[in-house]
Amino acid sequence: MGLESEATMKVGEIVKLRHTKGAVNRTKNIIRTDGPDFTVLSEPRTVQFGPGIWILLESIAISRSDGKGGKETWFGWLPIKEIETTDN
Repeated sequence: MGLESEATMKVGEIVKLRHTKGAVNRTKNIIRTDGPDFTVLSEPRTVQFGPGIWILLESIAISRSDGKGGKETWFGWLPIKEIETTDN
């Protein structure tokens, strides 16, 4: 993800994402099953659980099991280097 794309993701904004060529399977699977539309919940930042810069997102799609027979959104961190915004 280029610096210009990173700068365009603002807290509270809904963004359409795709994975980059070097993305790991976790990132690809989250975008495929829960995306491509996500709400940005934090500014990009460093985190303790992984190298690089990460961003906190919540899916618009309500596709995850809540463990009670219902559905809920996906909520979590993705590495900035593995995602990019798209208009499609």
